[in-house]
Amino acid sequence: MRGATFVMQNHNELKFEVWNPLNIFCCPAQFNHAVIILNNPINLGYDIVLPLWKKAQVTVTVDGGTNHWINYLGEQQKNSLFRGKCKDYVPTLVTGDMDSICPELLKQMEKTDAIVLHTPDQSDTDFTKALMQLHLYITKNNIHLDHIYVFVDTSGRFDHIISNINTLYKTDSILNPHIQVIQISSNSMTWVLKPGKHKIHIPDALIARQTWCSLIPFGTSTSDIRTTGLKWNLDNIHTSFGGLLSTSNTYNGNPEVTVITNEKITWSMGIEPFTKFCENSDTS
Repeated sequence: MRGATFVMQNHNELKFEVWNPLNIFCCPAQFNHAVIILNNPINLGYDIVLPLWKKAQVTVTVDGGTNHWINYLGEQQKNSLFRGKCKDYVPTLVTGDMDSICPELLKQMEKTDAIVLHTPDQSDTDFTKALMQLHLYITKNNIHLDHIYVFVDTSGRFDHIISNINTLYKTDSILNPHIQVIQISSNSMTWVLKPGKHKIHIPDALIARQTWCSLIPFGTSTSDIRTTGLKWNLDNIHTSFGGLLSTSNTYNGNPEVTVITNEKITWSMGIEPFTKFCENSDTS
């Protein structure tokens, strides 16, 4: 316990890292971000996805994610894109081992302004390799990013879900550590909180609906967590698989949640009030 107490005392010297999930729905003026589309259908409305895409400094479709992106745009926009009339929707990068993308689509993408990068190495997932290529691109082009938003629905294969979480845990070794990487699905947002102090702004709609949130330490590592703003707060609690996990938690009415942790831990939160009524509409 002395070791844990010492770590927590050291955290008092650190500033809070601030997370504002509402930003994806309004895209403030100074919002430097990239968008990545993984190999899952996109189940969010155009009014959420397209503004975020159009305002992004870099856009990436990953292997079969390119199929899903083109299908999401619809036939009219697809035809315009390949006639060179809809360049806003052409990804900056198309990456992956190319085992899932439609071969004809790959040929078409190679004729656009997209940079097509074949990354066959099987030691890393296509998601991990996409982050590596994104890092190389923004470094070469002197692009500053604060956020990377990764669209991937959380239904489907369990091994893919866990693999994506594993990539989130690896981002510090791939990207500048100040960049916040957030996974977005049709009903949730998920990211990794690094050791230190975090402040998460909670929109009023999520507080009013008492939507769910969770703190989960993946792998064999454990964490001593201290929180405020949750219905069931953790007070220097030891969490681990096989022990205590904070799942199906919610908010106590405060507009922010604070988390102090001595190890990486996954934060996930429901966002249904913002997404369940969003319907796809004409993208023109």
